[in-house]
Amino acid sequence: MKLSKPSKPWWSDLSLERGGLRTHKTGVLVPYHFDNLVAIVRGLAHYVAIQVQRFAASLHPSRPMRILFIPHQPRPWYLIWSVLHAAKGKIVTDPQNADAVFYFEDTTARKDNPVNDYPHTPDTARQINCACLDVSKSKVAAAFEDVFGYPLSLDPTTWEGLAVEKSEQNGAHDGRVITCPAERKPNKVYEHLIDNSDNGRFVEDYRTPTIGGDIALVYIKQRAMNYRFANTNDRVILRKPEQIFSLTERQKLKQFCAAMKLDWGGIDVLRDRQSGRVYVVDVNKTDMGPPTALSLVNQVRSVRILARAFRAYMNR
Repeated sequence: MKLSKPSKPWWSDLSLERGGLRTHKTGVLVPYHFDNLVAIVRGLAHYVAIQVQRFAASLHPSRPMRILFIPHQPRPWYLIWSVLHAAKGKIVTDPQNADAVFYFEDTTARKDNPVNDYPHTPDTARQINCACLDVSKSKVAAAFEDVFGYPLSLDPTTWEGLAVEKSEQNGAHDGRVITCPAERKPNKVYEHLIDNSDNGRFVEDYRTPTIGGDIALVYIKQRAMNYRFANTNDRVILRKPEQIFSLTERQKLKQFCAAMKLDWGGIDVLRDRQSGRVYVVDVNKTDMGPPTALSLVNQVRSVRILARAFRAYMNR
C-alpha cells in the first residue's frame, strides 16, 4: 500500500480573501493588519533559513530518517516540518520504507488508533503520537490533576470567584474570565484563573516543546493582559528548560506527557505568580512554529536544538 503524495503545493492550502489570508485546513482567517503582515514576512524568512539548514543536513553522511505522516503531511508552518528537515528527515509515502509512523491530524480527538487505517505499516516502525487520540481541555485537566496532585478545572456552579471559561476544542483561543457561580455551558470547560502576569500588565506563557516527554527548550511568550487568551505575542524569548523549570517540575511534566501519550508536541505551561505552582493548560500535537515574534536567529537556533533532540529520540 502506497500513500499518495499531496497533489498540490503547500501554498495551495492558503487563499487570499477580502478580509485576510485563510488557511483551508483549520479555516482560520488571518486579518490584514501590520502585525500579521510582519509575521508573514518573518515566516517567509524562516522558510528560507530552514531550506539552508535542509541543504546543510543533506551533506551529512548519515542515512535520512524516513517518516510516514498519517493521515496528513505537515506544511511549512508546523514546527515538525522545520525540525524534520533540519534533522535530515525525509517524508515518505510508502509504509514499507518508513522508520516511523507519525500521526499528524489537526483535530482535538478521534476514537481509534490511526495505524489501523494503514495495515501495511511494518511492525518495526516507531509510532509517534499514534496513541495520543484526545487533547481536549477536559482530558488535559484530568491528566494534569492525576500527575501533579492539584486541580486545574473547577465546577462553575459551586466555585465562588473568578474563573476561565474556554472551548473544549483545541486551538479555539476563545478563553474569557468570568465570575462564578455561573451556569455551565455545553462544550465549555472551566478552570482556575492562573495569575501568570509578570507585573500586572503582561502575561507569560511557557510554550514547551517535548520529544519523548523530554523538554528540549522553552519559548516564553509575552503578551498584554488585555488580550491574554489571544494567539498573538508581543515578545518571545528562548530559554533552556532548566532556566524555567526545576528538576522535579521537569520530571512531572514528563509524566504528564506519558499520561497524554504525547511523543511529540507542545504543551502550554503557566506559572502562578502567587503560589509558584505550574499548570499545564493546553496540549498541541500539531504545534506551529517557531513563534514568528522570536528573532530569526533564535528561530533557527531553536530548530537546530529540536532537530538534535528529535534525532536522538529516533535513535533510542
